[in-house]
Amino acid sequence: MTVGKIGYIRPAFANEEFEMFRIGSLAFAALLIAATSALADDSIVKLPVTPAPSAGPTMTAAQEFCGEASGKAEDLISRYTSKAGLQKVYESDQYLAYSDDPKNATVMYTFTTKKNPAYPAAVCRKIEHKGDNLVIAMKVVCDGNGEACAKLQNDFNVMNAQMQAQVDQQIAGQKK
Repeated sequence: MTVGKIGYIRPAFANEEFEMFRIGSLAFAALLIAATSALADDSIVKLPVTPAPSAGPTMTAAQEFCGEASGKAEDLISRYTSKAGLQKVYESDQYLAYSDDPKNATVMYTFTTKKNPAYPAAVCRKIEHKGDNLVIAMKVVCDGNGEACAKLQNDFNVMNAQMQAQVDQQIAGQKK
């Protein structure tokens, strides 16, 4: 600490360091403002609009469920649990799953049971060819509680990502 010219006590670095800090701060603020205004009109930094999830009581989602028209989730559960050619491949107190082929499925239908908070809900997952890639397409029709439906959608998105990674690894291994 030193005594200034006017007689008040100030830190020794007060003039030089404070002035450098002030100028540096102003320069950074000016750069930030210039960059922000320059990028504001740049479409590269704008995030795309996220579409609303298809979970919830929607007729449109039900009509698109695996390419077949239908109504609500309960209608889908009734239709697919009794559909010829599908086999039950999984059963728990929360879910039932049916597939066209237990060992090499091209389509998987998963339904919530009455013990699941998202009941009634139906999920269809299909393997589709997109160019040279195999991708997992999913449709969800959930007429249950909104939060439970959102959690169901998220849980299946996570499972799909894991399955997609496994499929991609298998394809990459076959190309070697």
